[in-house]
Amino acid sequence: MKKVLGWKKIEIVCVIIVVAFMSFLIGIYYQSRTERGSIRSLCSGWYQMKDGKRIELELPCSVTADAEGKVILYNDTLTEDDRGLIVSTRGIQDNLEIRTGERILYHYADNQFQKNKQMKGKMWADVRLPEETGQEPLCFIYDGTAGRSLDIQVPILGSFSAIVVRHLQASAFSILMIISMLGLGIVAVSIFLYTRHRQLVEKRFVNVAVFLIICSLWCILDSGIYQMYGKHSAAGSLVSFYAFMLMSVPMLHFIQNTVSKENQWIPEIWILLFYGNAIGQGIVNIWFAVPFKNMLFVTHLILFTGVAAMAILLWREYQKHQTQELELCLKAFGVLGISGVIALALYWMYAIYWYDALFQFGILLFISFLFWGLLCKVSNDIQYRMEQAVYERMSIEDRMTGMKNRKAFEQQLDQLQQDVMLLENALLIFIDIANLKTINDTYGMQIGDEAVIRTARSIQAAESDACEQHTECFRIAGDEFAIVVTRPQKRPEEWEQMIRNEMKKESGSRYPVQLEFGCSYLRKADGTLLSISDWKMQAD
Repeated sequence: MKKVLGWKKIEIVCVIIVVAFMSFLIGIYYQSRTERGSIRSLCSGWYQMKDGKRIELELPCSVTADAEGKVILYNDTLTEDDRGLIVSTRGIQDNLEIRTGERILYHYADNQFQKNKQMKGKMWADVRLPEETGQEPLCFIYDGTAGRSLDIQVPILGSFSAIVVRHLQASAFSILMIISMLGLGIVAVSIFLYTRHRQLVEKRFVNVAVFLIICSLWCILDSGIYQMYGKHSAAGSLVSFYAFMLMSVPMLHFIQNTVSKENQWIPEIWILLFYGNAIGQGIVNIWFAVPFKNMLFVTHLILFTGVAAMAILLWREYQKHQTQELELCLKAFGVLGISGVIALALYWMYAIYWYDALFQFGILLFISFLFWGLLCKVSNDIQYRMEQAVYERMSIEDRMTGMKNRKAFEQQLDQLQQDVMLLENALLIFIDIANLKTINDTYGMQIGDEAVIRTARSIQAAESDACEQHTECFRIAGDEFAIVVTRPQKRPEEWEQMIRNEMKKESGSRYPVQLEFGCSYLRKADGTLLSISDWKMQAD
């Protein structure tokens, strides 16, 4: 009962956390209509100056950089009413600078943790318009490569809270992935605790939970939202890099716990590689001041080769054993490998900043396959355990009376023999139906069986009335019963009287059932300890 209440409390706490989180998100997403309506897109009113001529532009568009690699855009549609509003745009990866006249409103500068173009591409440049807005045109300056075409996106204009909401909406997919990962992590921990409670320890649920927590940490700290509004964005970037470098380790432990023992050294190699990579990059960064972004390719290389090696290992294991569990693991690593290759191609070949969304989705599919395989295995194991428990219970239970049988009686005596030095005393009572053969001969076997059942009920009722904490009742033969009381409080005479009283209630005016009793204490009056065989013989 206490365990049930404990689980209920945990469930209530989880529900409260989920409701609070949902309320927070609802509060962010559903601002007042005035704030939501205050956002507008600055798609028109843009122009370039070339050879003293004004060239009108409509965003979004592609603009070719000049000989110096610069793209300069102007907008003179802002008025005094726009003072204090926020202009937000992408383009940080192209060294964006925002001005009004000669005044620099925004220029990206790396903090202690240097970022590459892909990392900068996740962020927005948010600028609060100054008091002189409307007097000078707004100027966006992009610094790229000479002759290269730049894709200029549409800036938005609005209040700070409305801009933040828009950024959250743009990051909705990543937020959904993070929530899903955390949710699956909680489910994995819950299943592990449940299976451990059922004495079925499945460490791979812990591996999955740790993997999902690290992935969530990486996704949160690597997001544009955190990089823009986080209080310690440099520290967050460092933690996200280390999370990315080490998040594969729990999954390698998962593989170790899945494959046969002779192949467990293969995942161990990549575990050591990931740890060595994390330590090595830290040393190189501290001693030689090499930015982590310049060493990212090493992590990608180890990650790619690791996924490929694990997929091959699982394929060989599947060829040998052909189990559903290995098949699902193989499919999971196939999905992860495909999504990872595509994400790496987008990252290195096209420098696309949203590569991580595809990788996050691949991780979610990967975990879904693994989860299904684990759940199937655990379900089968629990079913097997339940069948074993039923078989075990049936093997020690007397079907006619529901009492434990002679096998259980002998097991109880064996246990007592092991714990005998810890016991102050124990009482053994034998009860025999003296006239069972006469009842069978006179009234028939069915009535004889009824006499046995009535006797068993009487013994069980007496046990309930006795309120002895450590009592076990057994039917050890066709007409013979036994009661074992450890740390007895009542005397044998009291037990005999209670059982006879219960038999009178059971018998009524029907045929009489005659009972004979024998009893013995495990320790004599002087404290001498009897052997189990002598104890049984004396009681019999």
